[in-house]
Amino acid sequence: MRILVVGAGAVGGYYGGRLLQVGRDVTFLLRDGRAAQIRERGLNLVSPRGDVSLQPPIVSAEQLRGSGERYDLILVSTKSYALDAAIEDFAPAVGPGSLVMPLLNGMRHLDHLDARFGREHVLGGTVRIMAEVLPNGDVWQHNPLDELTFGFRPHSAATTARSAQIREALTVFGFSTIESPDVIGAMWQKWWFLAAIGTTCLLAGGSLGEARRSPGGDLFTRAVLDECMAVAAANGFPPLPSLVEEMRERFGDPESTMTSSLYRDMNAGAAVESDQILGDFIRRANGTDVPLLRAAYVRLKVYEAQRDAARS
Repeated sequence: MRILVVGAGAVGGYYGGRLLQVGRDVTFLLRDGRAAQIRERGLNLVSPRGDVSLQPPIVSAEQLRGSGERYDLILVSTKSYALDAAIEDFAPAVGPGSLVMPLLNGMRHLDHLDARFGREHVLGGTVRIMAEVLPNGDVWQHNPLDELTFGFRPHSAATTARSAQIREALTVFGFSTIESPDVIGAMWQKWWFLAAIGTTCLLAGGSLGEARRSPGGDLFTRAVLDECMAVAAANGFPPLPSLVEEMRERFGDPESTMTSSLYRDMNAGAAVESDQILGDFIRRANGTDVPLLRAAYVRLKVYEAQRDAARS
């Protein structure tokens, strides 16, 4: 199975790297800056699962357009706000038998991909991993959390054989692969706690532990969780009891150093997934009262306006 990984950030770099490490036929589609960095230093994974340095095959969008090559599976791992540009880059690699697996946050990217390639060519996908790209370009996995969940939409007898092929290709050392008959449900489970972590960190201006240690922090973190869980339930995806227990433990830990990508990106002066993680989540509230989510979203939009003004 020929696999094209679009992007080599924390998600694409880690999962694509682990696939390459065991000999899967993997090529990375990268922009010039990241491509030059990896050609010079290699794709380096720093991980509790073991460090590894790789020299991956790299292709540019221009090379892809001129090659006529098609790929069986395309893993899209860019930030959600970069999806439209990424689609133009990897579209030439999509053939009649290709499948696109986005590993993006939120849900609305599925509409964009379905409209361009057809629903039958677009899988659902989500990952649970704590990782980031360090200033030197290395991909640092913070802890052993490493799940990748995928599935057809909908899963049916007609998709069973193809799904098994994908599961076999993605079953490698370095991460856990889950084939889900309800991948949209799995995506919602990630979305609600991602929104909760982002809202907590943005409004508190610190980590989950710093929020929890503050006066009133317990009531605040519980209120954020309750809002996000209510939105998921209002959309027909009630939070799984095991995940609720895990999140209440995380949010209740006064020593937690966990922060969200929204918060880290904002502090770094980078682009943020404001509309994809929070804005669209709020739009799907279905009558649920979400004042804390709305406050966090306003914080991000103010930041974006200030960032745009400073760059103009």
